[in-house]
Amino acid sequence: MQQIISYQEVARLAFPLIISQAVILLSGMIDLAFIGPYGTAAIAAVSIANALCATLFNFCEGFRLGTTVLIAKASAAGDKSKVTAVINSGLLLAALIGLVLLVGAPVISNAVYGFAGDRLVAAHGVDYLKVWLWTIPVILWNYVLVGLFRGLRDTRTPLYSTLVICLLNIFFAYAFVYGGLGFPRLGVKGAAWATMLANFIGLLLLIGMATAKPLTKQYLSVKHLCWRQLTEYISLAVDVGLNTGFTLLALLIFVGMIKPLGAAALAVHQITLQVFNFAYLPAVGFLITASILVPRLLEQKQEYLVMPTVSRIGKLSFGVIFVISGLLYISAPAVSNLFSPADKTVAQQTAQVLKLICFAQLFSSLYMVLRGALTGCNDTRFIVWEGLGSGYLVFLPLAYLFAIYLGYGVYGGYVAFLLWCITDCCLLVWRFYYHRGWGQRN
Repeated sequence: MQQIISYQEVARLAFPLIISQAVILLSGMIDLAFIGPYGTAAIAAVSIANALCATLFNFCEGFRLGTTVLIAKASAAGDKSKVTAVINSGLLLAALIGLVLLVGAPVISNAVYGFAGDRLVAAHGVDYLKVWLWTIPVILWNYVLVGLFRGLRDTRTPLYSTLVICLLNIFFAYAFVYGGLGFPRLGVKGAAWATMLANFIGLLLLIGMATAKPLTKQYLSVKHLCWRQLTEYISLAVDVGLNTGFTLLALLIFVGMIKPLGAAALAVHQITLQVFNFAYLPAVGFLITASILVPRLLEQKQEYLVMPTVSRIGKLSFGVIFVISGLLYISAPAVSNLFSPADKTVAQQTAQVLKLICFAQLFSSLYMVLRGALTGCNDTRFIVWEGLGSGYLVFLPLAYLFAIYLGYGVYGGYVAFLLWCITDCCLLVWRFYYHRGWGQRN
C-alpha cells in the first residue's frame, strides 16, 4: 500500500460492516416480535434478559474488535504464526467463558429474576436467560472468526453469515415459540433456543468459509501455542470491552435517572434511542474500517499514510452522517408520530429530542473514526479513561443538572448527551492530532 487509500476502498470495507450492524440490530428485535403475544410479563422478562446480555456483549466487544486489530497488524507484518496465535487465543478465552457460563447460568438467571420480584416475569424469564447465557460462548467464537476476516480486509464474508443467522433466527423462533412446522411449542424460552441454534449454524458456516478460503485457511492451525499472545490479546480485549461496556452502563444509569419523570419521559427516551441506534450504524462501520487500516499502515512502516487515510475515512463518515442527520432533522415530526401515533405529547417531545440527536451524530461520526484509529495505534487505555471521564464526570452530572435539578426533563438529559458527544470528539481530536502528533506528519 504505497498510495493513499481511495474513497472507493474505504466504502468497500465500510458498507458491508454497516449492513452487518443493521442486521444485528434487527436480530435483537426478533425475540420481542415473536414473544409479544404472550403478554406484558413475557415482554418484561425478555427485556430484562436482553438488557443484561447487551451489557455483557458490550463488555465482550473486545473479542471482535481486538481480534480485528491484532490480525490486521500480524498479517501486515507477514507473521502467520502470530495470526494463528491470535485466533487460538480468542477461541480459548471464549471457551473458558463458556465453561463458566455452563455452570453459572442457572444461578445467574435465578438471581436476576429473584431480584426482579415478579413470579410471572420469573416464570417466563429464568429459562430464557439461562439458554441465552449458554449461547454467549457460541457468539464469542463467531466474534473471533469475524475478526479474522475483517483483520484480513474481508468484510463481506462475515456479512453473509450474519444474514444467514438472522434468517435462521426468524425461522427457528417461529418453529420453537409457536410450535410451527411440527416443532415442539416451547413458548418464551423457545426464542432463546432459536437464537442459540441459529448462531451455532452461523458459526459452522463461518468455520466452513474460513477453511475453504485461501485467504484464511493458511492461518487455521492448532499447532501454534497461544500462551505468549494471550497477554496482548487480553489487554486489548479488556480495554475495548471496558470502553463499550461502561458507555452502555452510563446510558442505563441515565434511564434510572429519568424514570421518576414518568412513563412519557421513558417513552421519549426509548424512541430516541432506537432511532439513534439505527442512524449511528454508519459511524460504527467507519470505526471498524479505521481499526483495520491504521494498524496495517503502522506495521508496514507507512506512518506517513496514517493521517491522510484517517482524514479520508473521517470525511466519508461525516458526509454520510451529515446526510442521514439532515434527513432525520427534517422528518423528525413524522418519525415521532410514526412511533407514537396515540400520544401527541410524547411525539412532540420526541421530535425536539431527535433534532438534538442530529447534532450529536455529527460529532460522533468523527469520534468513532478517531476511536478506531487510536485503537489501531494501540492507544486503548486512553480511550477507556477518556470514556469514563466524559461519561461519568460530564454526561451523568449534566444530565441530572438539566433533567432533574433544573427541570428540563428528558430534553435536558439529551442536551447533556450532546455535550457528552462534543466532549468525546474534542478529546479524541486532541489525542490523535496533537498529543500523538499525526497532525504534524506528512
